[in-house]
Amino acid sequence: MDWKPSSRIGFRWGSVFECEYDWTWRVRGLPSWDLWYVTSGKGWIADRKSRTEISFGDCVLLRSGVSYRSWHDPEQPLRFIAIHFEFLDEWGERLRLAEQDYPPFIRRIGLPELFRELLTRAIDSYREGRQERAAVWLQTALMEMLRQDATEWPAGLLGEQARKIDEICRRIRAHPGRPVRIDDLASELYVTPEHFSRIFRRLHGISPRAFVTRTRIEAAQNLLINSGHSIGRISDLLGYENPFYFSRQFKSQVGVSPTAFRKDDRNGTVIKTGKHSFG
Repeated sequence: MDWKPSSRIGFRWGSVFECEYDWTWRVRGLPSWDLWYVTSGKGWIADRKSRTEISFGDCVLLRSGVSYRSWHDPEQPLRFIAIHFEFLDEWGERLRLAEQDYPPFIRRIGLPELFRELLTRAIDSYREGRQERAAVWLQTALMEMLRQDATEWPAGLLGEQARKIDEICRRIRAHPGRPVRIDDLASELYVTPEHFSRIFRRLHGISPRAFVTRTRIEAAQNLLINSGHSIGRISDLLGYENPFYFSRQFKSQVGVSPTAFRKDDRNGTVIKTGKHSFG
């Protein structure tokens, strides 16, 4: 039977893992489906056929019945949300999917703060003993994941350009601290920088430079919450030459300074999405 976002979800349990220096994990015949969403760090997941690198923003669906092992870079310890669940049929029984109907194993989530918030609400509901509500939040997250997977591309040349720009966006999200030159991006599409910017804005509603800024600020929020790096170090990691400029840009996007954002997170009052929509 096909997996659809309307399929019922059985929420088993979920938690947030902050992996120790020597962390490894191994399971033989996973008893249920697992969703992992990486919020920081770098690691790998392997089955008997392949090995996959995972890092911030990656969502992995580990398949029931498959054996896995996982480990991480001790210098970049993994932090991830893990949820055990089942796909259920209309009678509430475990749904067994044919292999061709499996959802993709891994994808990079395009709206990381939204996705993280949905999963966090699912876990909070589970901890409160509200199993059905937890399943609803998880199902909402899966629907958002499916929506991103099913992006429809325009036909013809614009469709080819849209696919290439999507690859560029994924690359920028994966490496937000790398230098970005619009001239270089335009050359990948064999168009002028001006034309590249027009295509990008048509597809994403913002300029390429604004997208880079937004992506860096999202990454900065993640580092402020999940790392002990100083503001100067975060600025450097994200490609800013001047930490004061980074702080001004962060405040203009989020509404508070990086220091205040980190302080609010520790007090449990941080506004994750900031002043502007990170869509």
